[in-house]
Amino acid sequence: MRFDRSRLTGIVFIISIFFIAGCLGTGTQKPTEYYLLQPLKASIAGQGVALGEGTVLGMGPVRVREYLNRPQIVTRTSTNEIRLHDFHYWGESLSNNFTAVLAQNLSILLSTDRILIFPYRSKQELPVNYQILVDVIRFDGEPGVEATLITQYYILAFEENEKKQIVTRQPIFSKPLTDKSFDTLVETMSELVGDLSREIAEQIKNASQ
Repeated sequence: MRFDRSRLTGIVFIISIFFIAGCLGTGTQKPTEYYLLQPLKASIAGQGVALGEGTVLGMGPVRVREYLNRPQIVTRTSTNEIRLHDFHYWGESLSNNFTAVLAQNLSILLSTDRILIFPYRSKQELPVNYQILVDVIRFDGEPGVEATLITQYYILAFEENEKKQIVTRQPIFSKPLTDKSFDTLVETMSELVGDLSREIAEQIKNASQ
Protein backbone atom coordinates (compact mmCIF):
# COMPACT_ATOMS: atom_id res chain seq x y z
CA MET A 1 0.00 0.00 0.00
CA ARG A 2 1.40 3.35 -1.05
CA PHE A 3 1.88 6.04 1.61
CA ASP A 4 0.23 9.34 0.55
CA ARG A 5 2.30 11.96 2.38
CA SER A 6 0.35 14.93 0.98
CA ARG A 7 -2.98 13.47 2.13
CA LEU A 8 -1.61 12.82 5.62
CA THR A 9 -0.25 16.36 5.79
CA GLY A 10 -3.67 17.74 4.87
CA ILE A 11 -5.40 15.69 7.58
CA VAL A 12 -2.89 16.79 10.22
CA PHE A 13 -3.36 20.41 9.16
CA ILE A 14 -7.17 20.21 9.50
CA ILE A 15 -6.92 18.54 12.92
CA SER A 16 -4.48 21.23 14.04
CA ILE A 17 -6.87 23.97 13.00
CA PHE A 18 -9.71 22.46 15.04
CA PHE A 19 -7.39 21.93 18.01
CA ILE A 20 -6.17 25.53 17.97
CA ALA A 21 -9.73 26.85 17.58
CA GLY A 22 -10.83 24.77 20.55
CA CYS A 23 -7.96 26.01 22.68
CA LEU A 24 -8.64 29.62 21.77
CA GLY A 25 -12.34 29.22 22.49
CA THR A 26 -11.83 27.63 25.89
CA GLY A 27 -12.11 30.21 28.63
CA THR A 28 -12.82 33.10 26.25
CA GLN A 29 -16.61 32.69 26.13
CA LYS A 30 -18.09 35.75 27.82
CA PRO A 31 -20.37 34.71 30.71
CA THR A 32 -23.97 35.90 30.65
CA GLU A 33 -24.81 38.36 33.42
CA TYR A 34 -28.28 38.72 34.95
CA TYR A 35 -29.86 41.82 36.49
CA LEU A 36 -32.92 42.78 38.54
CA LEU A 37 -34.56 46.09 39.32
CA GLN A 38 -34.38 46.90 43.03
CA PRO A 39 -37.02 48.57 45.25
CA LEU A 40 -36.56 51.66 47.36
CA LYS A 41 -34.82 51.31 50.68
CA ALA A 42 -37.23 50.41 53.47
CA SER A 43 -35.71 53.18 55.64
CA ILE A 44 -37.89 55.78 53.86
CA ALA A 45 -41.10 54.07 55.03
CA GLY A 46 -43.44 56.23 57.07
CA GLN A 47 -42.56 59.49 55.32
CA GLY A 48 -45.67 61.50 54.49
CA VAL A 49 -49.31 60.50 55.01
CA ALA A 50 -50.11 56.81 55.25
CA LEU A 51 -53.25 55.31 53.73
CA GLY A 52 -56.36 55.07 55.84
CA GLU A 53 -56.81 51.87 57.77
CA GLY A 54 -58.40 49.17 55.63
CA THR A 55 -57.55 50.79 52.28
CA VAL A 56 -56.54 48.17 49.71
CA LEU A 57 -54.57 48.81 46.51
CA GLY A 58 -54.73 46.69 43.38
CA MET A 59 -51.43 46.78 41.50
CA GLY A 60 -51.72 46.18 37.78
CA PRO A 61 -52.00 45.03 35.20
CA VAL A 62 -48.67 46.49 34.11
CA ARG A 63 -48.11 46.24 30.36
CA VAL A 64 -44.59 46.52 28.99
CA ARG A 65 -44.00 47.16 25.30
CA GLU A 66 -42.97 44.02 23.42
CA TYR A 67 -39.62 45.45 22.36
CA LEU A 68 -38.71 45.66 26.05
CA ASN A 69 -40.36 42.55 27.45
CA ARG A 70 -37.70 40.07 26.36
CA PRO A 71 -34.82 38.30 28.17
CA GLN A 72 -32.09 40.61 26.86
CA ILE A 73 -31.56 44.10 28.21
CA VAL A 74 -32.38 46.66 25.53
CA THR A 75 -30.37 49.84 25.06
CA ARG A 76 -30.86 52.70 22.66
CA THR A 77 -28.17 53.78 20.20
CA SER A 78 -30.20 56.56 18.57
CA THR A 79 -33.76 57.85 18.43
CA ASN A 80 -34.83 55.04 16.10
CA GLU A 81 -32.29 52.30 16.80
CA ILE A 82 -32.13 49.87 19.70
CA ARG A 83 -29.71 47.10 20.61
CA LEU A 84 -30.31 43.75 22.31
CA HIS A 85 -27.43 42.51 24.46
CA ASP A 86 -26.83 38.77 24.33
CA PHE A 87 -24.66 38.67 27.46
CA HIS A 88 -26.79 40.96 29.64
CA TYR A 89 -30.15 39.48 30.61
CA TRP A 90 -32.97 40.27 33.00
CA GLY A 91 -33.19 37.80 35.88
CA GLU A 92 -36.95 37.45 35.26
CA SER A 93 -39.42 38.94 32.82
CA LEU A 94 -39.18 42.73 32.92
CA SER A 95 -42.96 42.98 33.23
CA ASN A 96 -43.01 40.85 36.40
CA ASN A 97 -39.95 42.54 37.90
CA PHE A 98 -41.32 46.03 37.19
CA THR A 99 -44.71 45.15 38.72
CA ALA A 100 -43.19 43.63 41.86
CA VAL A 101 -40.82 46.56 42.45
CA LEU A 102 -43.54 49.14 41.87
CA ALA A 103 -45.83 47.33 44.33
CA GLN A 104 -43.06 47.07 46.92
CA ASN A 105 -42.21 50.76 46.50
CA LEU A 106 -45.85 51.77 47.07
CA SER A 107 -45.98 49.53 50.11
CA ILE A 108 -42.97 51.38 51.54
CA LEU A 109 -44.10 54.88 50.53
CA LEU A 110 -47.67 54.43 51.80
CA SER A 111 -46.76 52.35 54.85
CA THR A 112 -49.15 49.55 53.93
CA ASP A 113 -48.96 45.86 53.14
CA ARG A 114 -52.50 45.78 51.75
CA ILE A 115 -51.47 45.63 48.10
CA LEU A 116 -52.76 42.93 45.75
CA ILE A 117 -50.91 42.20 42.53
CA PHE A 118 -53.05 41.53 39.45
CA PRO A 119 -54.34 38.96 38.59
CA TYR A 120 -55.94 38.48 41.97
CA ARG A 121 -55.72 34.90 43.17
CA SER A 122 -59.39 34.39 44.00
CA LYS A 123 -62.72 36.14 44.38
CA GLN A 124 -62.27 35.98 48.12
CA GLU A 125 -59.48 38.56 48.04
CA LEU A 126 -60.02 41.81 49.96
CA PRO A 127 -62.08 44.41 48.06
CA VAL A 128 -59.85 46.88 46.18
CA ASN A 129 -60.30 50.59 46.86
CA TYR A 130 -57.81 51.86 44.27
CA GLN A 131 -56.40 50.11 41.24
CA ILE A 132 -53.24 51.25 39.42
CA LEU A 133 -52.87 50.37 35.74
CA VAL A 134 -49.57 51.11 34.00
CA ASP A 135 -48.45 51.06 30.37
CA VAL A 136 -44.66 51.15 30.07
CA ILE A 137 -44.05 53.00 26.80
CA ARG A 138 -40.28 53.38 27.02
CA PHE A 139 -37.81 52.02 29.55
CA ASP A 140 -34.24 51.90 28.29
CA GLY A 141 -31.04 53.87 28.23
CA GLU A 142 -28.09 54.95 26.17
CA PRO A 143 -24.99 53.73 28.06
CA GLY A 144 -22.92 56.63 29.33
CA VAL A 145 -25.64 59.13 28.44
CA GLU A 146 -29.00 58.71 30.19
CA ALA A 147 -31.80 56.30 31.12
CA THR A 148 -35.44 57.12 30.42
CA LEU A 149 -38.80 55.87 31.67
CA ILE A 150 -42.02 56.93 29.94
CA THR A 151 -45.30 55.49 31.20
CA GLN A 152 -48.98 56.18 31.03
CA TYR A 153 -50.80 55.22 34.20
CA TYR A 154 -54.36 55.30 35.43
CA ILE A 155 -55.77 55.19 38.94
CA LEU A 156 -59.28 53.80 39.39
CA ALA A 157 -61.35 54.31 42.53
CA PHE A 158 -64.03 51.86 43.66
CA GLU A 159 -66.84 53.34 45.72
CA GLU A 160 -70.16 51.65 46.46
CA ASN A 161 -69.67 49.15 43.63
CA GLU A 162 -68.88 51.94 41.18
CA LYS A 163 -65.57 52.31 39.36
CA LYS A 164 -64.27 55.76 38.47
CA GLN A 165 -61.06 56.78 36.71
CA ILE A 166 -59.68 59.54 38.89
CA VAL A 167 -56.13 60.00 37.55
CA THR A 168 -54.58 59.75 34.08
CA ARG A 169 -50.94 60.75 33.70
CA GLN A 170 -48.10 60.25 31.24
CA PRO A 171 -44.93 61.25 33.10
CA ILE A 172 -41.41 61.20 31.67
CA PHE A 173 -38.47 60.50 33.96
CA SER A 174 -34.81 60.52 32.97
CA LYS A 175 -31.47 60.46 34.74
CA PRO A 176 -27.88 60.78 33.47
CA LEU A 177 -25.65 57.71 33.43
CA THR A 178 -22.21 58.24 34.94
CA ASP A 179 -20.59 55.41 32.98
CA LYS A 180 -21.34 52.75 30.36
CA SER A 181 -21.66 49.78 32.72
CA PHE A 182 -24.84 47.72 32.91
CA ASP A 183 -24.72 47.86 36.71
CA THR A 184 -25.07 51.63 36.51
CA LEU A 185 -27.77 51.37 33.86
CA VAL A 186 -29.97 48.98 35.89
CA GLU A 187 -29.35 50.87 39.14
CA THR A 188 -30.49 54.08 37.46
CA MET A 189 -33.51 52.34 35.93
CA SER A 190 -34.47 51.23 39.46
CA GLU A 191 -34.26 54.87 40.55
CA LEU A 192 -36.63 55.83 37.72
CA VAL A 193 -39.17 53.26 38.93
CA GLY A 194 -38.73 54.87 42.35
CA ASP A 195 -39.57 58.29 40.86
CA LEU A 196 -42.71 56.88 39.25
CA SER A 197 -43.65 55.21 42.54
CA ARG A 198 -43.38 58.51 44.42
CA GLU A 199 -45.66 60.25 41.94
CA ILE A 200 -48.28 57.48 42.08
CA ALA A 201 -48.10 57.38 45.88
CA GLU A 202 -48.71 61.13 46.03
CA GLN A 203 -51.73 60.81 43.75
CA ILE A 204 -53.20 58.05 45.91
CA LYS A 205 -52.58 60.04 49.10
CA ASN A 206 -54.43 63.03 47.62
CA ALA A 207 -57.32 60.87 46.48
CA SER A 208 -57.71 59.16 49.84
CA GLN A 209 -57.82 62.35 51.94
